[in-house]
Amino acid sequence: MFHLRSVLFKGSSLSLARNLTASLATAPKRLNNQTSTINTQLVTTRINLFSTATISSQNNSYGILSSAKLLLPNLALRAPSSQPCRTVTKWSLQKGKRKAVKAVVKRFYRLAWGAWIRPMVGRDKRHWRKTAKRKIRGEKHVFCNATQSTLLDKMVTKYWRRRKYYVDDIYEPYHTREEFPQSAVKPR
Repeated sequence: MFHLRSVLFKGSSLSLARNLTASLATAPKRLNNQTSTINTQLVTTRINLFSTATISSQNNSYGILSSAKLLLPNLALRAPSSQPCRTVTKWSLQKGKRKAVKAVVKRFYRLAWGAWIRPMVGRDKRHWRKTAKRKIRGEKHVFCNATQSTLLDKMVTKYWRRRKYYVDDIYEPYHTREEFPQSAVKPR
């Protein structure tokens, strides 16, 4: 393999040489379809023949890179993995106003003192598998931590950060924090 690195890759990076030698050593079937067993000596002789044939051409850097492209897997043809995007629209096209992220409004609820709550994850999934206790536990809500609450506040508009008053609100006892003196409303 020393001959390959010194002769074939003059002026190219060593990492490209390592990648090419690793791909050629692990896949001799591409070089010779008749053999089914890995024979490293055969691979090295074929690499030496390949390198001398490439160097004998007029433009050796073009010949080296074009031959290496055929042997290495084509990474440009792979589809990029798509990530869900929930970015905030800072200026809408019609009125030029900031918009709230609809996913936050659907999934979370903001309490009056600034905390956000959400239902347990997977509460509607696989009811046939869950026990009765686990189904009841899934109906409970979970508090988001301070970092998440700050992020959710940034993702919604002022309208959703304001407190909403509903008749027979089931979250009424949770809108006040009487256990802390700074946020307590009722005198002790």
